Amino acid sequence: MKIKLAGIFTAFICLAMVTGAFAATPDNAIIKHTTKTIKLESNPSTGYHWVATYNKALVKLVNQKYEAYNPKLLGSPGIDTFIFTGYKGSKIVMKYVRTGDVNPLKIITFTL
Repeated sequence: MKIKLAGIFTAFICLAMVTGAFAATPDNAIIKHTTKTIKLESNPSTGYHWVATYNKALVKLVNQKYEAYNPKLLGSPGIDTFIFTGYKGSKIVMKYVRTGDVNPLKIITFTL
């Protein structure tokens, strides 16, 4: 019975290591979750908006909102706020694009 349990435990550990369940950074520190808030100036009335690109297995977009500097002024610029959570060291690429355009006006990379 003990030999069977030892074999099952060994198989479990090997499977966990192969699948990355015990993933570690190069300095052998265990990867930790973190949260990052990104605030970017924006003006949706021009057709431009921010698009986030990231590995959805490592990063999650928790919230996104736009607040105009002057909500009473039609076409007022403002701030786009994005809140991400995920594994520390993950990359988020923000692109300021206009609907229908191929090339973004701005590209900014952030690290969690």
